[in-house]
This record gives sequence, C-alpha cells and structure tokens, in this order.
Amino acid sequence: MTQKHSLLGTFSYLDDLLKAIEQARERGMHVETVYSPCPNHEIQEAMCMKPSSVRFFTLTGGILGVLFGIGLVIYTSLQWKFIVSGKPVIPLVPAVVVGFEFCILFSVLFTVAGLLFKSRLPRPGLPAHYREGLSQDEFGLLLRCRPEESRTVREFLKAAGAKEIHELPS
Repeated sequence: MTQKHSLLGTFSYLDDLLKAIEQARERGMHVETVYSPCPNHEIQEAMCMKPSSVRFFTLTGGILGVLFGIGLVIYTSLQWKFIVSGKPVIPLVPAVVVGFEFCILFSVLFTVAGLLFKSRLPRPGLPAHYREGLSQDEFGLLLRCRPEESRTVREFLKAAGAKEIHELPS
C-alpha cells in the first residue's frame, strides 16, 4: 500500500490559482480540492467539473411521486367502492392533480436527500488541512502525490505563485 502525501498551496490571487490548476492538470497531477472564499465559475471551468448528479435524485423523486400519487388515487377508488353512477371508476382529473402534488413533494425530498448525500453532510469537523484564511481572502489548492514526488510538487506550487505550502502526510 503506497502512502500518499498532500500539499496545500495557498494563493493570494485568483489568476495564480487558475494558472496552477491548469498546469497541474496538464502535468497529470491529482487535484484533490480547491478552496475559494467565494463561489467562482472560472475555477469550475478550470477543473473541468461535470454537472452535479443531484438532478438525477430530483428526477427519480418526481417519477416516483407521480407513480405513487396516481397509485394512491387508483387504490383509494378501488378500495372504497364508490358509487360513481356512470362516471369512470378511476377518476382521471383527481389522479393527475394528486400525481402532480406528489411529484413536487417527492422531488423536493429526494433533492434534499441527494444534496446531503453528494456533499457528504453532515461533517462533524473541518478537515485537518484546512486553514482559516481559505474562507476569508485566500485561495487554496490541495494536490495529492507520492512521498517521492513531494519535492517536485512543492517546487511546482512555489513556481505557480503559492505564498505558503503546507505538507500533510495522509
């Protein structure tokens, strides 16, 4: 089992961080995490991030909600044996309304559950490598490497404009 090291470079400027991300990806380095004091679309583009899969949780919730709502209407109509006097035994309009309402309800519940699941929440504490400045005015780039590559990665981060580099054995 190979031991891995992590190096956290802190940057003062977004441009330096973006340049470091692009160069790290070109060199084949493993970018573990990027920290930013505020959301930034340029970082997402530089990381070539895929769209969130939470949308599939929402879709699943919506489909299950529609099926559950229509199934509930059908079950209720057949279980209670209403006298419908020439009307359909399974009413179409109430089935659509109830199906729509359950679609919304299940979509919201599945979206919240998917969001919590995909973001690995709740987290009892901050990661060991986290620095307080990363939520104030600094940007951070966490690179994972083998111990023998540590010196090369450290030199890379310094050349990319990192003002501080913290080495963290994993």
